[in-house]
Amino acid sequence: MPLDYHGGHKTWYVAPMARLEKVETALKVVAIVIAVVLFFQTMGEGTGAGGGTSARIMRVMAIGLAIAILDRVQQRELASIAFVVCNDLAHWGMYFALSTGLASSVLVVAYCAFMMAGDITKIAFFATTKYSVRGAPKPLLLIGVGAFVVAYGVILVLAL
Repeated sequence: MPLDYHGGHKTWYVAPMARLEKVETALKVVAIVIAVVLFFQTMGEGTGAGGGTSARIMRVMAIGLAIAILDRVQQRELASIAFVVCNDLAHWGMYFALSTGLASSVLVVAYCAFMMAGDITKIAFFATTKYSVRGAPKPLLLIGVGAFVVAYGVILVLAL
């Protein structure tokens, strides 16, 4: 696999996906569906306890993914753009659901577990390939994804 198959494209394109990238995507699609269900379950419910720490963590993660959208647009890779937009919307949906204080803890745990599994798969992909994001050092990529794994873990534990 090339060091950075997103570099140097002047036109819009769809990049090939390695097996681990497909597994990561599938796991996160399940989480995205859970987020949509949870968002609609809590929409219009008013406010409960306010979500506290979990909602704040999710908001920071959603902002981070919003920034990632800009990176994907610069890369001009269509599938990545579509996925990160859906992923970010799911994080905002989770933020709003957690903010109500009425989110089902079962669905929050399921969402976090699937996102963690997806990100652990991403870490395995980064660790076993020469893939790079704009030439960033591999430890930086692993720390960035690892921070999301830890954040999901904190929210999962708080939901129990």
